[in-house]
Amino acid sequence: MIAVEDRTCGHHEGQVAVAMCTRCGEEICAGCHGTDLRGLAVCTRCRGGMPVVEIPFEAEEPGPTFAGFRQTLSQAIFSPQMFFAGMPTQGVGWAPAAVFGTVCVALGLLANGLWEKAVGADYAEDIARNAEALGMTAGATEAALFLMIPLGAVITYFLHTALLYCSLRIFGVSTSWGVVARISGYALSGYVLMVAPPLGSFSLGHFLMIFWVFNLEVSAMRWLYGLGFWKSMGVVLLPLMLFIMATG
Repeated sequence: MIAVEDRTCGHHEGQVAVAMCTRCGEEICAGCHGTDLRGLAVCTRCRGGMPVVEIPFEAEEPGPTFAGFRQTLSQAIFSPQMFFAGMPTQGVGWAPAAVFGTVCVALGLLANGLWEKAVGADYAEDIARNAEALGMTAGATEAALFLMIPLGAVITYFLHTALLYCSLRIFGVSTSWGVVARISGYALSGYVLMVAPPLGSFSLGHFLMIFWVFNLEVSAMRWLYGLGFWKSMGVVLLPLMLFIMATG
C-alpha cells in the first residue's frame, strides 16, 4: 500500500496528491483538485484545462455594474469554453446569473422592437390592429408593448431555465435547479446579438441569437457535465425547439 506522503501530483512535481482524477486517473494535488457536478474528483486539465474563475458580474469588483456586465458578456460570448469550464457551481447562488440573463433578454427584445419600428413593413398596421382590439390609442399601445419588455424578459428566463432543467432530467443527467439557472442565465447572453440589423426580410439578430444561445449551452453541457457532443446537442436542442414554439 502506498503511503499518502508518497503519492505525488501527476501535474505538479513534488506536490503531495490528495485524490485521483476520475477521468484521466492521474494523482492530483490540492492546487489542481476540483469536482464535476456529481461531486467526483476531476483535475483542471480534464475540466478544460481551466481553473475555476471568478465571473466579473459576481465578483466584489467590478460586480453587478455596467463594467461587470460588459466583461461577463464578452467572456461568455467570445470564450464559451473557458467561461463554462471555469464557472463556479458550488457555494454560489443563481440570483446574479438570473439578473444577468434577464437583462440580456430585455436588451435583445428592446433592440428587436426598435428594429421592427424602424424597418418593419407591417409595424404600423400591427400597432393599429392591436390598439383597436384593446380599445387604446396607437401611441398608448406602442408604449405598453415596450413597457412589457421587462416582464417578458423575466418570463423568458424562467421558462427557458425550466425547459433546460427538464431536458437534463429526461436525458438522465443528475443536476440541481441552481446550477441549471446559472447556465441558463449566462447562456442567454446570446440575446444581445439581436441588436444586429435585419437584412431585408431576414432577421439576422434572431438567427444569431438562436445560434449563439445553442452554442453556449452545448459548451456548458460538455464542460460542466462532461457529456458527449451528440448528447449535449440533444439536451439543448429539445428545450430550445420547445421554447421557440412556445414563444413564436
